[in-house]
Order: sequence, then C-alpha cells, then structure tokens
Amino acid sequence: MDIPYTVHARPDTGLYNAKIGIWLFLASEVMLFGGLFSAYIFLRVGADYPWPVHDLDVTLGFINTVVLIASSVTVVMAWAMLKLRKFAWYRINMAITVICAGVFMFNKSLEYKAKFSHYAVKLTDGTMLTGHLPNGYHVKFDGVKELSITIAGGNKAVDADPVDVVLPAIEGDVPKFKFPSGTEQELNAATFGELQKATRKAAYEAYQAKRDGMIADAEKVLAAATTPHAIYEAEKRLAIARNYNVIPDTKITLVAASPIKFAANTSDIFGYTDTTLTFCDGTIVTGKLTDDKMTLQVDGVDARGVAQSEKSLAFDHRYLGDAWQKAFVENRDHHIATFEHDYPTRDKTRSATLQKDSLFFKIHTSTPPAEGKAHGDKHGAEAHAPAENHGSGHDYPTVVLEKKDFTFFSNFTPKLNTYYAIYFTLTGLHGLHVVAGALVLLYFLAFDGKRLRQDPEHLANRVEVGGLFWHFVDLVWIFLFPLLYLL
Repeated sequence: MDIPYTVHARPDTGLYNAKIGIWLFLASEVMLFGGLFSAYIFLRVGADYPWPVHDLDVTLGFINTVVLIASSVTVVMAWAMLKLRKFAWYRINMAITVICAGVFMFNKSLEYKAKFSHYAVKLTDGTMLTGHLPNGYHVKFDGVKELSITIAGGNKAVDADPVDVVLPAIEGDVPKFKFPSGTEQELNAATFGELQKATRKAAYEAYQAKRDGMIADAEKVLAAATTPHAIYEAEKRLAIARNYNVIPDTKITLVAASPIKFAANTSDIFGYTDTTLTFCDGTIVTGKLTDDKMTLQVDGVDARGVAQSEKSLAFDHRYLGDAWQKAFVENRDHHIATFEHDYPTRDKTRSATLQKDSLFFKIHTSTPPAEGKAHGDKHGAEAHAPAENHGSGHDYPTVVLEKKDFTFFSNFTPKLNTYYAIYFTLTGLHGLHVVAGALVLLYFLAFDGKRLRQDPEHLANRVEVGGLFWHFVDLVWIFLFPLLYLL
C-alpha cells in the first residue's frame, strides 16, 4: 500500500506530507534554540564576573561559517539537479554538502581540544592565570604503608577499583601487599577480583543471616501479639524484615611490603589532607603530604577581578616578578590612553573590550618584553594558546604555584564559568544537529539508489525536506557565530 501525498501535494494545504511535518518540527526547534539564546542573554546581562569577550578563535569560527553557507548552496544545487534529472551533478553536490559537514565538525573538534588542554587558575586575590599544565597537576604523598579499600556490597556509584585508579598513581615499582587472608601477593586485576568476589560473598551471607534473624524476631512478635494494634505493628515489622535488602559494604586494609610514594592526578582524587589521600574509588591512603604545588606555563594574566591590578599576586617575586609587572602596567596604560584618545566621551568602566585589552595581559614568550613592546596584542584568552609548546613558536614562563595561593582551577570547559557552560551547551547541541543532518543527507546519497532510479521525484521531495533542516542548522550557526565569537 502506497502512502498518499508523498510525491504530490495535498489538495487542502498545497504541500506534501513530509514538508508539513518538517515545518512543524522546525517550529519546535525554533522554540528550543530561542529559549537557549534567551538564557544566554539573561545570564550575560546578570553576570557577576567579567564576562569573556573575544575569547574564541574568530578565524576558525569564520571558516566554519563559510563552510556551512557553502553547504547550504550545494544542498540546494543537489535538489535542483535532481529535479532536472541530472543525477551525476546531484551526487556531486550532495557529496560536497556531506564533506562540508565533516569539515565543520573537524574544526569544532580542534576548538574543543584546545579548550580541554587549556587551564585557568584563580588566585586568592581574584587574579586569573591562564596557561597549560605540561605534566598535569599531581598531589604527592610519601611513606604510605596501607590502602584502606571499601568494597560495595551492592550496586553503588562508588566502588573499589584500586587496580585502575590507585596503582597508576604509584611512583616507582609497585610493592606486594599483605591480603586479609595473610598471604603476600601482587595487587592486580586477578588477585583483586578474587578478593572482591570472596568479600561480596561474605557480605551477602551476612546480609542473609541478618535478614533471616529479623524475620524470625518479627514472626515471634507477631505470634505473641494479641491486640489489633499490636498485630498491625508486628505485621508491619515483618514486612520490613522481608523487604530488607541492604548488603553491607566491607572495609579492607591492604598492607604494603614497603613504603609507597604516590603522585596522584587531581582528577583521580576526591580530596586530601596533610596525612590522607582519598581516591575517586573511595580508597584512602595514609602518609605524609610532600608536594601539592602546581606547575603552570602561563600565557595570560587576567587582573579584572583585582582592585589594584598592578599589585596582583601574579607578580609576586615567587611567580612572574617585577619585570612582567612593568610590562603589564605598560600594556594597561597604553590601551587606556588609546581608548581615551579614540573615544573621549565614552565611559571607560563600561567598555568590556577595554577591560579585556587593558587588564588581560597575553604572554607569548618566557622573557618579559622590552620597554615599549608590551602592548598591541588583540588575541583572545585561548585563541592563541596551543595545547603544547612543541612547534608552536611560543616559550611561556613557568611558575610553580603554592596551594595556599590559589582557590580554583579548571580547563576551559563548563566547570570554569557560566559562559563556557552555555557555550558547550549551544555548540554541542548544534553539533549534534549537524551530525544528524549530515547522516540523513548521506543516506540519501549512498543508500537510496533504488528510489533515485525508480522514483526520483519522491527522492527530490526527501532531499528538499532534508535541505530545509540543513538550512535551519546553518541559520542557527549564523546566530551563534556573532553571539559567541564576536560580541
């Protein structure tokens, strides 16, 4: 049975079914993205911190804009060639559209990768240092002799996994451990698996014994009950006992044959004190904190959150020092003087661009610039920052930050601030639409050959509907590009 109005228009609307459906779907998409754009505007207006301005790579964003506009043209050309029955040109234009989608997503992956490898560190006085962590951020412990492991009795979000979580953080050779059975052996997937299985079996047996005891006690109380209220309470107690399903967790201590040194990445731990280190699997080690300093390659100093920018903690003698302080002050004063000359009637305090140019100092070399050379950079906070120094042409100054001097650090991801949270939400959702649209168009190109040969007009309608969705995806990016990259 053929579905009516897939090729020819309906008499009541003048449209075939798929076109009505896609317009209704796009109406819901407009409400979705309209709400997100509105949220962005309200969050920006009400931001209680310096909103990032020109932080993204405008060149890459512009290239992606051109790529998507070109793909909109080629998808229309593909539809037109199909209507004209020029099948070879249809395939060429559709292939170009899919390739453009691939180029767009490849560029977005480069942009995302740069953000995940680039960090911002907030000092106690409000200064933000941006840069890279060449070796990550590790907390070092020494003299550890025991691992306190908690094996979950049931399905829980946190369960012991010392082989994959704890052992990689050990510096040097991994010693043997004394297991609860009294044997001394290596800690690996096989030995821990046996320990985990035996522990959970014992925990289950303990649970069954407790449950059986609760049921027996409840049945005795029920048998002795005489009044309606006592019977009711006894029956309720019995129901609770029968439904009891709490399998207890078991804490196990593994004793190391020799003291251990740890260098744990902060992403693998819940927290630490001077004597304890808690890994994300719940394993606790006891020892002595020997190092919790962060080694950062600095490519920017953001003093917008400091009352007296020239007295930022970043210019402490332990960190960047006086020479970089002088370069910062020169850069700040230069941009302020230029602004006052170019816009004599404007309020300096209300210009986000001036605040960014004058108080966010970008660094490209490990040597402070000579006098008179410390200004003129217009790049964004991370647009110029590669993931590694190798082949980048930059040699950044390296500072070792003491834990007491910084309060927060994060890569340029949603964790950093509201701007990047909504940036990843908007661009990520848009990226999913690009992938979905490209897959549909690729299906028309590669897997709908039978319809192309037997019913090209029906395929043309399908391509038109796919093209309408693709135009919407491009239109969303036309709004995203100036909103996130230019304003």
